[in-house]
Amino acid sequence: MMNGNRSEFIRHISECLGRRKVPAAPSALARSNEVQHEFLNGASAEELEEVFIRNAKAAGTAVYQCPLSSLPGTILIAIPQLAAGPILLTADPFWEAQHIVAALHTIERNVQVWDPAETRERNIGCAEGAAVGMAVAELGLAETGTAMIYSHQGCGRSVTLLPTTTLFIIRRESIRPRLTQAMAYLKQQKEAGLPSAIHFISAASSTA
Repeated sequence: MMNGNRSEFIRHISECLGRRKVPAAPSALARSNEVQHEFLNGASAEELEEVFIRNAKAAGTAVYQCPLSSLPGTILIAIPQLAAGPILLTADPFWEAQHIVAALHTIERNVQVWDPAETRERNIGCAEGAAVGMAVAELGLAETGTAMIYSHQGCGRSVTLLPTTTLFIIRRESIRPRLTQAMAYLKQQKEAGLPSAIHFISAASSTA
């Protein structure tokens, strides 16, 4: 739209809204409430976990709960119920620290880790052939049963997009009420540096 036409269009809209002249700048947004901050405000970690699980299940997500000490055993129960075949992990020290890689080898010989030193094509090929992709979520969102995942050198988007199914590890203390609190969290992390991409994944991905 040409500048002259745009100015005339805006002037016409302004008149229709009962204004005598076009404002120099947009007026500040006047909110009638702060519901985005009030939702589950003051909820305990256990209450947020309960809401997260309820909404995740409603969206068709299978949920398995366990203490950290029982995580390897719980994963060994979950994976055969989800898919059978090669497993691809993000490059995260969490897996070795919790003895999960060794546990996975007891049920599947082909367990691979996304390797930043390898070519993009090879890593994506591993993801395409994987039955299960596994990643540790940065946050969980209770309102929608959503996992928030960082993309970085050790966690390409393909890890959670291309395998037949994806298994996320979500810590109870990382669950936030909704997207509003996730944005506040990211704002706090900004000085330390944010990843190249941040993904919010709920239930079955429509792009998979």
